[in-house]
Amino acid sequence: MNKSTLHIAILESSKIICEGIQAILYQSDMDCRIRRLGTLDELIELLESNPVDILIANPLQFVNREKEIRKIRKSYPSLSIAGIDFGMMHKPSTLTDVTFTLYDSSEHILHLLLKLDKKSQSHSNEKEGEENLTRREVEVLTGLVNGMLNKEIADALNISIHTVVRHRKNIAMKTGIRSQSGLTIYAISKKIISIEDIDL
Repeated sequence: MNKSTLHIAILESSKIICEGIQAILYQSDMDCRIRRLGTLDELIELLESNPVDILIANPLQFVNREKEIRKIRKSYPSLSIAGIDFGMMHKPSTLTDVTFTLYDSSEHILHLLLKLDKKSQSHSNEKEGEENLTRREVEVLTGLVNGMLNKEIADALNISIHTVVRHRKNIAMKTGIRSQSGLTIYAISKKIISIEDIDL
């Protein structure tokens, strides 16, 4: 079985916590590359040039920046987020896919991260299902559904406008849909996006 390397970013300012999580990951059987980040701005910069499959983050980094996190999730739909629960959050964050505490066993933490990896793999398989949309076409489609212009999509994905236009033609050819409302219904029905994610 040809398993690709898992790209993991840890967004946490505490060096001790980062090193502990890194030790758990490196001592496991997971084939992963890990990047440590201190701020949300560093994450945004990293995403523009490198793939990130799983973000392990202190949810306190998201306080007063929920809009930015939602935008990141729209721009990078294959990104999964695992939150570190320090016992300070009164309710679970809606911005994370899973949460673990510092008191959880390393086996439990690895199990949650492997579940996220399987989820992101199955999402990309679903998205590349019947119509065989590529990952990049799915990202362009997500931008279109959210009302982004070709230039905005090109800037967000760090590609040329010409490439965006080519992806749009491929999406229309593969799905047989050309209108934005039709593409929106298609994206929701294929679970590429959820209704809550659409900017109205």
